[in-house]
Amino acid sequence: MTVQQHFKWRVFISTGLLLTFLVMLISGIVLYISPPGRVANWTDWNIFGLTKKGWQNQHVVFGFAFIILSIFHLFVINWKAFLSYIKTKASKGLNSPAELVTSLLLFAVLAAGTLWHLPPFEQIIALGDRLSGSWENKTGGPPVPHAEAMPLDELGALPQVNDPAEKMVAKLRAAGIEVRDTRQTLTEIADKNGVKVEKLYGIISKGKQSGELQGSGWGRKTLTEAAETIGVSPLALQQALKQQGIEAAPGESIRDIATKNSMEPSELVSRINRMAEKR
Repeated sequence: MTVQQHFKWRVFISTGLLLTFLVMLISGIVLYISPPGRVANWTDWNIFGLTKKGWQNQHVVFGFAFIILSIFHLFVINWKAFLSYIKTKASKGLNSPAELVTSLLLFAVLAAGTLWHLPPFEQIIALGDRLSGSWENKTGGPPVPHAEAMPLDELGALPQVNDPAEKMVAKLRAAGIEVRDTRQTLTEIADKNGVKVEKLYGIISKGKQSGELQGSGWGRKTLTEAAETIGVSPLALQQALKQQGIEAAPGESIRDIATKNSMEPSELVSRINRMAEKR
């Protein structure tokens, strides 16, 4: 006669905690090194078949699962042992104030250091930013953040694009891309045709004159890089900006130059592009 075994909740919850922790660990690492959302959406970036949004969804859902399993583990399965453990540790903590204060101090340092970007927490955050930004340097980005979500008529009106929506539709259709009308976004067109948004924009911008600072990410690049892009010497661009009352050095980034001269990086990029058009 076989005895029917009961469902072992301890094993189920312990295994569930381990698996959810592993998923959160992997998804956390992926999100730490992933590109900014504007680049991820623009280039259809993915790892192991999941886009950045897909990894974010996994991280959030498994995070909730971890919390729920932890609550069951502590307050349902092991609540007696947990309360006894808390009482014991609390008693030991009162008897060992130095250890208790050190633990609380460590918690405060972690929180304050992260909040105020103090070393070494600033370096950890900066490393994540550099890893994230490196994707943009490799792949480029949209003309403006989240351009893929704009209707074609709105996208074409942007100074960075400056192309009639009807002309963009004609280019796409000539390339064999199915487009309904100018009210569609690049994302909608890309999903309908099974292509990347970045490829669609490449078709749209094909034939446009070069020598402009197109795409995002120019805030981190230097005046020398901007000058090379528009086909002038760094000194010539520096002098041209100086005539407009903008102080700049060849090695300075666009963002630093803009901040120093009390303007937005996008405004500075627009001015440089207008200089390129007048050449």
